[in-house]
Amino acid sequence: MSLQRQTFLILAGSLAAFAAFAAAKKTAADHGLRFDSPGVVDLAQRPLHATSAKALAFGALDDAGAAAILAAPAIAADPPQLKFSGDQFGCAPAQTRCVPEHEAKLIAAADGTVRRLDKRLVIAAGAGQPASFVDYSIPESKNAEGDFETHWYLGRLPGSGYHRVEVEFGHDAPGSFLIDPHSGKAAFVHNGSDLVALSPDGTHLVTANAENPPLSVRVAALDASGPHFAVVCAAPEKDNASEAVFKGWKDANTVDFVFNVDVGPEGKKAPVAVRATRNGAAWGVTTNNAAALKGAQIVCSAL
Repeated sequence: MSLQRQTFLILAGSLAAFAAFAAAKKTAADHGLRFDSPGVVDLAQRPLHATSAKALAFGALDDAGAAAILAAPAIAADPPQLKFSGDQFGCAPAQTRCVPEHEAKLIAAADGTVRRLDKRLVIAAGAGQPASFVDYSIPESKNAEGDFETHWYLGRLPGSGYHRVEVEFGHDAPGSFLIDPHSGKAAFVHNGSDLVALSPDGTHLVTANAENPPLSVRVAALDASGPHFAVVCAAPEKDNASEAVFKGWKDANTVDFVFNVDVGPEGKKAPVAVRATRNGAAWGVTTNNAAALKGAQIVCSAL
C-alpha cells in the first residue's frame, strides 16, 4: 500500500472518530435540562442532611397543638397532589392525542413564553436563560437497555406562577420540573413516589419520602429569587428506624409532621409532634418532645 493511501486511510479514520465523538456529544447535549443539570435544585435527592451549623433550637409546642397534630390523618404520597398529565387533562391511556392537544392549548395561552419545537420544549425566563427540555428515545440493544424521557407542559402552579413540566422516565418514577418565570431557575421533584405538597398559597412546597430511610423532610420556597430550600429536618444516615408522617399544611405558614423515633429497646417508637412555622423570612420548629428528637439525633436546619 502506498504512503499516500495509508495517509488517506488514517485521516479518514480520524475524521470518522471525530464525527462519532461530536455526534455523541451532540446527543448528550440534546438531552436538555435534567434533574442533575448544574443549577437545578433537586428536591428529590436522598439522603439530604441538615447542617448543625444552621440548626434550629426546638421550641415548645403546646399540648393542644400537639394533640391536634397527633390526631390528624396522615397524608401520603398517593394520590399525588401534583396530578399526572393524563389525570390533569382527563385523558385515558388509549387517547394518544389527548395530552398533546391539551398541552398545545396551554402553550397557546402562555403569551409566547413557552414553545414546542418538535421534540424540544422551551420555556423563556424574564432575566435568565431559557429552560430547554428534550424528548428522546434510545432503543434497546443486545448490550444495553433502552431508555427514554418525555416532557409535557402542564401550565403554571397557583400562587407562585412557576411553570410546571412533567417528565416521564424510562427507568424511574415520573417527576416535575418547576421553573421560576423570572430567573429561569428550576427545581425537580419526584411525583407519586415522593410526597409533594404545596402550601395553601402556593409559595412553598414540602417534599419527603416515607419509604426510604433515613428520615428527611424538606420545605422549599418557590419565590422570585428561584426555588431554594428553606427548612430541612433529617436523621443521621445510619438511622433506618425513624419515620416521618406528613400531617398537612395548617395554613400558608405552618406545616405539621409526626416523627416516629426510637425511644427504647426492641424497636419501640414514640410519636413526636413537629411543627415548622414561618414568620416573615424566618422559620422555627416546635415540638412536644425535644428530648426524643435530640436522642434520635434529628436536626432541623434553616437553609
